[in-house]
Amino acid sequence: MKYFLTMQCKMHFLGALLIGLTCGIGVCQAVDYSAMSKIELQNKIASFELGFEAYMIGKVLTTDQLAIAEENHDYKAYPGTMKFKDKDIYVIADKQSNVVVAVYKRNRKAGKNDFKVMISDLMMQYGEPTTEAHGKTIYWNYGEDGLISEELYRTVKSQGQLETLIVLATVKFSSSENVETMTDMIEMMEKKQEGEEIPKADVTSDNYVMIQSDILTKKYMEK
Repeated sequence: MKYFLTMQCKMHFLGALLIGLTCGIGVCQAVDYSAMSKIELQNKIASFELGFEAYMIGKVLTTDQLAIAEENHDYKAYPGTMKFKDKDIYVIADKQSNVVVAVYKRNRKAGKNDFKVMISDLMMQYGEPTTEAHGKTIYWNYGEDGLISEELYRTVKSQGQLETLIVLATVKFSSSENVETMTDMIEMMEKKQEGEEIPKADVTSDNYVMIQSDILTKKYMEK
């Protein structure tokens, strides 16, 4: 009996330890965000303050922004949403509530300096990215507690548990050119400014930055 109780205590201890470790790496999901109301979910997404200038996903368009939308809304949009442009910012919002569900920018002929400025601006605003893919895409993923760090992402991925890592919103940068190629071009540009002789290399890329919440978009797409 004593041996059985000891083993039982050990099993409880190990179970609690595993739960603690799982929660510690960010895969313990106590909140079912898909079951949240639209208002609760959009308030959570809005708290991250992700967007361009005054256009933040999860936030309601202001009177001034709605006026701009009326003047520049001649864009194809998904049913139930409206799409408009303010300078170089494209905005997609829910028609009924005027809640912003996505914003994006695109530069189809971005030069080396354009690339450098965009990456610098994103890192200044959002910090070190969560991950990159195929050398052409960079992600800043946001979970329950804000930005998901690269360390956390790698830990969860190494354990084969990426599907348990809840992503509530994403800032996604993509380029038609490999990021390393563009970085090399930037380094050469800087060396040239310092007086070094560098062979001319004109490289342009199609740069695209999308900020959105898939879970919020799906919530507004529900009938």
